[in-house]
Amino acid sequence: MNKLSIEELVEINDFYNSSTRVVITYATSNLVLLELYEDGVIEEFLLSKRDLIMVLRNFYVEDICDIVVSGVNGHFQVKVDKSIEHYPVQITIEDGHKYYCNLEELNYINKIINNQKEKLK
Repeated sequence: MNKLSIEELVEINDFYNSSTRVVITYATSNLVLLELYEDGVIEEFLLSKRDLIMVLRNFYVEDICDIVVSGVNGHFQVKVDKSIEHYPVQITIEDGHKYYCNLEELNYINKIINNQKEKLK
């Protein structure tokens, strides 16, 4: 299975949010076949279980937006513990809420924060 990019996971998460029906049709020890239904259209996605958890938590849409807003305002802290396999990054935003992700997701978030800060100059 090819690893999905963060951008692809954002799109899947967005489609998940607008779906009228969600079905997991197949699962193995690490893979899940997810079917999302919207307006008579069925989209199928092969995800790792970790990616599925993050989509179901709405991380790639809602959580990333919350983190970016806090980051643009300069109010977030990052701790990295590489001994934690799937969620080595802890991000704490200004209200004290904690989010957990991996380094690739952190890099994506930082890229958006830097882009937004440049636009505000």
